[in-house]
Amino acid sequence: MNRLRHRLLAFLAIAPRVAVIAVVAVAPAGLPGSARAAAQVPAVGLEVMLVIDASGSMRPAIEAAKAAAREFVDSMPAEVPIGVVTFGDDVTVLTPPTTDRPLLSEEINSIVTVGDTALYDAVIAASQQFSLTADYKVIVLLSDGKDEGSGATLDAAIAASQGVSIEAISLTTAQTDIASLSALGTVTSADDTAGVSAAFARVASHLAAVVGPVMATTSLTPSTTVEASTTTVAVSTTTVAVSTAAVAPSTTSLAPVASLPPRPAAPVAVDSPSATASPVTLWLGALGVFLGLLLLGLLFFPRARVSKARLGIDKPRSVSDMGKRAVSVVDQALERRGKRADLATKLAAADISMQPAEFVGVVAVVAVVLGLVGLLLAGPPGALLTAAVVCVGARVYLNRTKARHQAAFAAQLPDVLQLVTTSLRSGFGLAQALDSVAEEAEEPARSAFAQVLVESRLGRDLPDAMRALARRMDSHDLEWVVGAIEINRDTGGNLSEIFRTVGATIRERQRLVRLVASLTA
Repeated sequence: MNRLRHRLLAFLAIAPRVAVIAVVAVAPAGLPGSARAAAQVPAVGLEVMLVIDASGSMRPAIEAAKAAAREFVDSMPAEVPIGVVTFGDDVTVLTPPTTDRPLLSEEINSIVTVGDTALYDAVIAASQQFSLTADYKVIVLLSDGKDEGSGATLDAAIAASQGVSIEAISLTTAQTDIASLSALGTVTSADDTAGVSAAFARVASHLAAVVGPVMATTSLTPSTTVEASTTTVAVSTTTVAVSTAAVAPSTTSLAPVASLPPRPAAPVAVDSPSATASPVTLWLGALGVFLGLLLLGLLFFPRARVSKARLGIDKPRSVSDMGKRAVSVVDQALERRGKRADLATKLAAADISMQPAEFVGVVAVVAVVLGLVGLLLAGPPGALLTAAVVCVGARVYLNRTKARHQAAFAAQLPDVLQLVTTSLRSGFGLAQALDSVAEEAEEPARSAFAQVLVESRLGRDLPDAMRALARRMDSHDLEWVVGAIEINRDTGGNLSEIFRTVGATIRERQRLVRLVASLTA
């Protein structure tokens, strides 16, 4: 606790200075009510060349680019000479470095877009416009694409710009070439036209901070204390909130340098679902996942009854009572809607050893858990879509498994009838013949006829048990067999010959079905 208190006091001690530095670094020029960086002394020795891409691909964004360039010119100290160069198919020097701000605004307004992107030629031409007395040479380059149509190469442009600091603003499009711009200088990416204005403002603040002492001002006199405020700056898709404490302005002396030092490019923020998820959503999602897993454990991993000594109560309790009650509620709901018998038949046909209520409960829990995961990743639409996919997927899985087992049973039925015929000719009764099927046949026929024998031994009539199997397996052939058994019981006759004839008929019909399928494939 003492360590935490000391850290908090240390942070409060340095927070005012950190807040002032942050305002100077991010406050854009031209925004109403925002803090701006201004030089306290004349900026002597700095010259800036604005190099603006005027190719045809810049046509949708050129008006915003010109507005941002005018704001940049207005934000720089009046003593700083600024020149303007545009490039399309050709490079045009609109004006060399000058302090005539109206002339600069007029030249910027006259920019029109046409042609390709002679980027390297423009860098070389702009590097040749600086005066010999300039101590700090800066090119502020705006482009949306890679070089197309330059007579010079990238290496020639790098060589020509030696001693010149290049601040490149890249408007992100399909033609953007970050690698070439990075080779020339520092790159600031702008995803849209609003980002271009913010990038120009940030470059202006950086230049003002390098060439002389800076201070944060909100149109107040230097002797006025800056009150606590909040400035919100929109840069591309990132919102930066800066809070300033009540502090007095201060000045910092900067030693002169031969050229502007290189500055690492600002990281480009990328929106992602995980970055936009709120802590409340994360906690709700984690809680939902925990509850879903807990419910699964209660449903399928019941524990034995807890002893009286461990609980300290008179009546032992089962920790799976909640799961049993949940299954009972689901079972009653299925019964009221008339879905329980149909679902039980499908589960039996698919050889899934679960009760209808248990199957529905498992699907519901999985849908809720994965829906909460979808909520974390993609919001409410993702949650609904994920839950719907789980429910539909469970239904498709059940239907496909049932169809696969039914098809396998239908293919095995002629061999089963042949085995029954052989057993009957050996002197066995029908129940004994079916018992041999339950022992020697392959799956799923073995399990199906084993269930028929279990039902018969529990008191159900054998033909009725076989007819129920025919309904589960949707087998018309087995219904014919049951009909033959009932006719034989009423009228008598050779049951083994009846089974042989029915089995041969089924086998021949299956052969014809395969033949038709082969001919029509």
